[in-house]
Amino acid sequence: MGQPLIIKVKRAHELSETDRTAWAALRASNPQNYSPYFHLDYTILLSELREDVFIACLYDNDLPAAFLPYQGERFARPVGAPMTDYHGLICRPDAAIDPVEILKRAGIGAYHFSAATNSQMTSHFQSEDEGVVMDLEAGAAAWRAARDGSYRRHLKSNRRRIRKAGEDIGEPKSVWKSQDPVIFDQLIAWKKQKFVETGKYDVLSADWTMELLKQLWSRHDSGLRCELQAIYFGDRLAAVDLGLSDGETFHSWIVAYDGELHSYAPGIQLLEGLIDASESLGYKRIDLGVGTDGYKRHYATEPIRVGTGFIAAQGPAAALSNLYSKAEIFGQKALKDAPGRFRRRYTQVAACEDSVSGRAKAMLSAVKHSSKP
Repeated sequence: MGQPLIIKVKRAHELSETDRTAWAALRASNPQNYSPYFHLDYTILLSELREDVFIACLYDNDLPAAFLPYQGERFARPVGAPMTDYHGLICRPDAAIDPVEILKRAGIGAYHFSAATNSQMTSHFQSEDEGVVMDLEAGAAAWRAARDGSYRRHLKSNRRRIRKAGEDIGEPKSVWKSQDPVIFDQLIAWKKQKFVETGKYDVLSADWTMELLKQLWSRHDSGLRCELQAIYFGDRLAAVDLGLSDGETFHSWIVAYDGELHSYAPGIQLLEGLIDASESLGYKRIDLGVGTDGYKRHYATEPIRVGTGFIAAQGPAAALSNLYSKAEIFGQKALKDAPGRFRRRYTQVAACEDSVSGRAKAMLSAVKHSSKP
């Protein structure tokens, strides 16, 4: 990359047509940016819902070379956090970019991330995981033919559950790209109940997170959108998946099911049906997000390397981030990761709750839950 390099911090509405065209071209050129979360419309919509969304724009000889969307100022986090499952730079895959320099020149002290996909950020990873992506470009039959014996046994077991559900409740019936508000509302109710049961912070309790989902769902087949998939057993709604899609990738985002139907694995049945319908729906890949635990291990065909960590760039924010890191290392060894767990919880809360009172209430709830036997 030549000189001179210039960093400009912009709001989404300040992006020029040249910026917007370059964003799309850079994303298309980089397999690490395949996810719909890197679509420009995602950042634009979030900038309309939150006042703290910015974009660090890197220019090489006046030509856009990279973009880093984020929220916050001295303490920055990925745009849309904690709702954004993948994040990072929008740039060419081989771009020689130092993210520390971008942050410094953008006036950012520290940047904390949980699932960065860029190779330019690997030196700042504190831990790594894999995203589970299914490559369905050759079709569902070809995808299944390439699976191993473990998946085939899993599929056989699932087919028994399908028959059992049909006998006990009613024949499974899938609904694709639904615009039924009853299905949407039931998904949210199930998800919120799960937050209560697990004691996890309810990220959907913030106004902007729900508005983000609703606005994306209202877009139907226009550009970036959310698409709602569901499965019924007879007349009973069994499972729902609200996914983020750019038309080619369906990212399974908000998923929930009727807990009373757990033994029939309604979520797996919905996923298997979605695989079969992928070609007619236009999906070349289905993304199940980070982690290969549980059922996900059967579906990963295109492993995506992601990292969690932070970049301490400059000033008090960097010093405090380094202090947090040392506390977490100590906590993992001596305090069962207590400092780390509370920092991660606070990071989620701070990203969703704008008011001090809202943050205090959410953290008090976390302390109460952690003290339960």
